[in-house]
Amino acid sequence: MGLLNQIKHIFTCLFILFYGLSIAQNDAINGTISGYVVGEAGKEIPGAHVKLSTDKTTITDEKGQFFFQNLSPGNYSITASFLGFQSVQKTVHLNEGQKLSVNLMLKEEAINLDEVAVTGKSEARALKESVATVEVLEVKGLYAQSVNTSDIIKQISGVNVRQSGGFGSNAEIYINGMSGKQVKFFLDGVPLTYFGSGLSLNVLPVNLMKQIEVYKGVVPVHLGADALGGAINIVPRKEYSNYLDASYSFGSFNSHKTNLNGQVVNHQNNFLAGINSFYNYSDNNFKVDIEIPNEFGNPEPATVRRFHDRFSNYLLNLYAGVFDKTYADQLTISARYSGLNDELQHNAIMAQPYGEVTYEESTIGASVDYQKQNILPRIDLKWYGGINHTTGHFVDTTLNAYTWDGKVNRRRTDGGEISASRNLLKLNSRNAVSRFNVNYNPWNKGQITLNIFSSWFRRTGEDPIAAEFYGQDYYTYPTVLVKNATGLAYKHTFSEALESYTAIKHFAYTADGYAIQFLEFQPNQQSVSNFGYSQSFRYHVSDQFLAKASYEYATRLPDEFELFGDFTLIRPNPFLEPEQSHNANLGGQFHSEKLDVDLNIFYRLTENIIWLRTSMFFAQYQNLLKAGVKGFDFETRYKPFPFLQLKVNATFQDIRNRSPRNITGSVDDRYFDARLPNIPYLFGNGEIRYQKENFMGTNSRLSAWWSAGYVHEFFLFWAVDGNRDLKNSIPSQFIQNVGLSYALEDNRFSITVESLNVFNQQAFDNFNVQRPGRAFNITLRTYIN
Repeated sequence: MGLLNQIKHIFTCLFILFYGLSIAQNDAINGTISGYVVGEAGKEIPGAHVKLSTDKTTITDEKGQFFFQNLSPGNYSITASFLGFQSVQKTVHLNEGQKLSVNLMLKEEAINLDEVAVTGKSEARALKESVATVEVLEVKGLYAQSVNTSDIIKQISGVNVRQSGGFGSNAEIYINGMSGKQVKFFLDGVPLTYFGSGLSLNVLPVNLMKQIEVYKGVVPVHLGADALGGAINIVPRKEYSNYLDASYSFGSFNSHKTNLNGQVVNHQNNFLAGINSFYNYSDNNFKVDIEIPNEFGNPEPATVRRFHDRFSNYLLNLYAGVFDKTYADQLTISARYSGLNDELQHNAIMAQPYGEVTYEESTIGASVDYQKQNILPRIDLKWYGGINHTTGHFVDTTLNAYTWDGKVNRRRTDGGEISASRNLLKLNSRNAVSRFNVNYNPWNKGQITLNIFSSWFRRTGEDPIAAEFYGQDYYTYPTVLVKNATGLAYKHTFSEALESYTAIKHFAYTADGYAIQFLEFQPNQQSVSNFGYSQSFRYHVSDQFLAKASYEYATRLPDEFELFGDFTLIRPNPFLEPEQSHNANLGGQFHSEKLDVDLNIFYRLTENIIWLRTSMFFAQYQNLLKAGVKGFDFETRYKPFPFLQLKVNATFQDIRNRSPRNITGSVDDRYFDARLPNIPYLFGNGEIRYQKENFMGTNSRLSAWWSAGYVHEFFLFWAVDGNRDLKNSIPSQFIQNVGLSYALEDNRFSITVESLNVFNQQAFDNFNVQRPGRAFNITLRTYIN
């Protein structure tokens, strides 16, 4: 409660500071002009364009109101316009300090036209047709569902998500053959890892988002990090209006999800304040098929519920700021508190159950977000800065050994369930980030972008039980990581059809850490500097068809968890080297009123691959040698009627070892060009969605959907070894989901019922690690705007 009170105190101070500045500035200005734009019947017109003779412009709000401030005394011409109406202009005189009210009436335009063709592109469509190889998913229509980010992105072509259990379990994302830390996750351009484990991708609620951008291959420089072969950027909701959005979901396995988001906007002073918050909880006590020793110690098949797998995470984010000021288009200060509570049920391959191991984490942080267009002529500036303090507690002290039915099988004489030393570990981490982005438009057809991202991380700990085992407390030694990513790009528009994007990036880091191997403390320091570069083209063959091509030489630096571990299931390895990759993409898009088709062909050649090697008791990141990836993904969306949409996609990714035997030390070349094991290579998704507006003439909306995901069987170990018929494998899976949603007018209230894995199929993302069976969820939501 102390931390919560601190956040409330910070937010109150920020509110008073910003509001005071706004009022003070408002008092100091010379005058204001405000009013309403209405039709002939007197009805307000929201979204009308209003312009002053000084070239100041604005858009009327949902009440049809407009507002101009910081105006000197004098004569002004005011012009209002809206599609389908005749423009109107008024000339007024503003005295010093005057608050002038002016109402503008628009008359409907009566024009006979033989044929009218109106074309336009949404923000998502414009990005999708840009030079970047990117999939864009607008998520507003999913606010009423009980889904997380990982549930959504695995429906995108070329993307596969593998989780190690139920809600809150670790999720590994694959994009065109690249996986794990090779794929970077961002929240509005800032790496998601900076915000702490409580805001990881697999547990982030969809209600916080506007859209999800999935970049395949070349990652643009404005995403300031060392992504190797892809990136996912979460674009948060940014609405300059008053709203309240609250939802509650409950379902199988005692799962509960609560979201509360709201905002208050003062348009007279251009001031806003709001809250983003959520709380999720699940017992994760779904049934699993396992083996339990009988009275003679022999394993026997059994079906039991997971018994030590509760998970919860939470967020409280308070923000305040100003917008459309002379000194800032947007200036927002945020204070947040987030965290998680996690019971660890088993090891990485679900071979050993745990009964008392827990991990808790909490993060308190603050950030500043500043944006200003034309801060200098033709120059736009964005800056983000933030600091965090994270506290973690890892407990592994019991001598009990558990079986899968939750019973104590025996007592050990020493060691914990995971570690040989046992642990009562407290971790303290501090980090800071800065992202500096400048766009310069030297001429109409060119844009230069400079992006500088810097981060600092420091972690210390203390563990009295481990100190007694090792003879000293090694966790008190600090681990420090400093990273910098600088990108410079030039985008050139040769014509309406042809556009190019050229970029060069520089990555550097300095790491100071240690490892404990064979009870020996091994410190390590290293500094690394690497360059990367990329070239992309986009060409509009016609109004409906476009083609894209790109190449990138990319570098990815190890992060703090790969280098220093998490002191729970992942051991440190401070000796890791950066990954490098050659990435090429060739693709095309067809877009029409009813049909969309996307095709992407990709190739990757990666060296020093960092992969997570798992064992019975722990895991560790290590460098592999070289691998090549080639494949394709496609997606088709068809909308035969306004109320019906069909979607299907498929991905084939062939990942092969490219290291010869003289490098690997193998006795022969049988592993050269062999497919890498334990990675899916063929998968796809499908969806049928029905949505009826004005259902039964009541201004309500009825939605129903069916979705499915398919993953083809793949081997756990090398296919070239042993008898294929006797090898361990992850079986083919076809998981289906259904849902029904009903919403009142303007989404004032909605209710959604869903069934996941409706036919209760056995589901595996990783070998022997079972996913939940059939589950039901009910979601209630209210939205007031």
